[in-house]
Amino acid sequence: MNAEIIEFPERGREQRLASATARLEAIVREVEHIVADEPAAGVDRLLAMMERMGDQLVELASLLLNEDSKLQAHEAFKSLSDKIADTRDTFELLGRQKQT
Repeated sequence: MNAEIIEFPERGREQRLASATARLEAIVREVEHIVADEPAAGVDRLLAMMERMGDQLVELASLLLNEDSKLQAHEAFKSLSDKIADTRDTFELLGRQKQT
């Protein structure tokens, strides 16, 4: 008698993937809305959305990628987050200089 090994998918993984994808799609729609309807909404608001989008992409990566790729994605988005923070600081500094 031959036994077959049946691999069952990780419980709830598909639901987490669908949920993470839906949250990412909502952020994309929000960005599209702001760009189309509120172009003067401010850099800070767009940078905050970029951070949220990065967080969602990291979550998706954790569900889809192997361990090495997950680490690379995490490092790439940490770098992106650092650059967003630097950009925000630069805009704040420029704003203070403009006021003086």
